[in-house]
Amino acid sequence: MSDAIILAGGFGTRLRPLVNDRPKPLALVHGKPFLDHQLAWAAASGVERVILTVHHMADQIIEFARSRDRCPIPIEIVHEHTPLGTGGAVKNAIQAASLTGDVVIMNGDTYYNFPLRPILDSHEPGRFPITMAIAQVDNCARYGKVECTGTRVDGFSQATGDAERGLVNCGLYIVSSEIMRESPEGQFSIERDFFPGMAQRSLICAFVVHEHPPFTDIGTPESYRAFCQTITLEASQ
Repeated sequence: MSDAIILAGGFGTRLRPLVNDRPKPLALVHGKPFLDHQLAWAAASGVERVILTVHHMADQIIEFARSRDRCPIPIEIVHEHTPLGTGGAVKNAIQAASLTGDVVIMNGDTYYNFPLRPILDSHEPGRFPITMAIAQVDNCARYGKVECTGTRVDGFSQATGDAERGLVNCGLYIVSSEIMRESPEGQFSIERDFFPGMAQRSLICAFVVHEHPPFTDIGTPESYRAFCQTITLEASQ
């Protein structure tokens, strides 16, 4: 079984000028909550169960999940009563849902334009307990860079705001539930507080995706508008 954790508990601060009455994953895109588009992608990709981590405006996402009882894949909720950050949310969800083996981790504000199956098929937990989807982009100003040697992730550099070409983290990972036992307790960032140490130990494999664009996030008003426009154009074709 392919289980996926969708990180849906964030505050969505940057998007509030446009979306302030609902959590970011429920922002409307072509008349449907963003999560509907993400769940459709997950189901088509072979995911068989989704765990939503929720905190900000959690009641709305809980109601969303209840209304999707006929969704192609089962949805479970893990409620964070205090914010845990991306890393704490993953660790808490793995423990709360008693997940074992490998787990797909997805950002709750990102739509992926690449297939998941090749990444799952390439994952070698015996060598790399973490596989990270990465992509070459022309402008990595918002994202920072991923530094690699071949398929091994060596480290990360923070976003500088400079418009330059580089490899970026797509925000999708295959993670061994066992390796999360080594992560910190409480609130922490999986990107800033956990992955750098794993990279130093050569435990992260980079899977390069070549679709363009590799992903679209709705984290800012500009990117949200761009994604809405993309979906509208696709629907009209």
